[in-house]
Amino acid sequence: MLKKFASRCIVSVGLASVAVLFVGCADEESYTPQISGVVSELHHSSGYSSTYKPKTSYSSTYSSSSYKPYKPQSSYQSSSGSPYGWVPSRTSERRWKAIVVHNSATASGNMATIDSAHKNNGWDGVGYDFVIGNGSGSSNGQIEPTFRWTGQKTGAHCKTPSNWANESAIGICLIGNFNNSRPTAAQMAALNKLVKFMMKRYGIPASKVYGHKEVPSHSTATDCPGRNFSMSSFRAGL
Repeated sequence: MLKKFASRCIVSVGLASVAVLFVGCADEESYTPQISGVVSELHHSSGYSSTYKPKTSYSSTYSSSSYKPYKPQSSYQSSSGSPYGWVPSRTSERRWKAIVVHNSATASGNMATIDSAHKNNGWDGVGYDFVIGNGSGSSNGQIEPTFRWTGQKTGAHCKTPSNWANESAIGICLIGNFNNSRPTAAQMAALNKLVKFMMKRYGIPASKVYGHKEVPSHSTATDCPGRNFSMSSFRAGL
């Protein structure tokens, strides 16, 4: 009689231990103990061992060698071999005739900060087609296509009497105030790559690659893209 009572006590304590074990693991979704194995063990033995542990096949699949750091979107290649976002839809693509280079006149920033500032001016958003980061606010040399480029919308970056620059010229803005500093090497490399791509795609000659202040008949007094940005040297490298 005492042996039967002791056996029932052991089984009861064992079941309580199993219940506590499963409650403690409930917040780990990848942990799946073999419950049927535990039940079977209880049914086919006269007692439950407190050292029993459910078997699991769980193992971590993460490997530090498989980790790849984030890269700016403009560095990824599309199926056509060009960076994503550089080639607009064929159905909306314009015949661009010139390129205008700007500086943001700010020490830091990105497409989103310029978009916010231009909306505060009452515009519908960032006025440029592309923004190139300097490492402060965005990655150094990161090229961000804006909604104007992807949607092939008229720009808002350079006023001229007939609005030809906004209608027919690609506006590219480098983050920085180049009256006080110089563009980074990464920015210049990115600008060179982007401008050459657009020149080739649209048949734009180097003579039609302008700094903002050089645009024929531009309506706003400006020294953009800044005194420390040599457009003549940049064009010579194209």
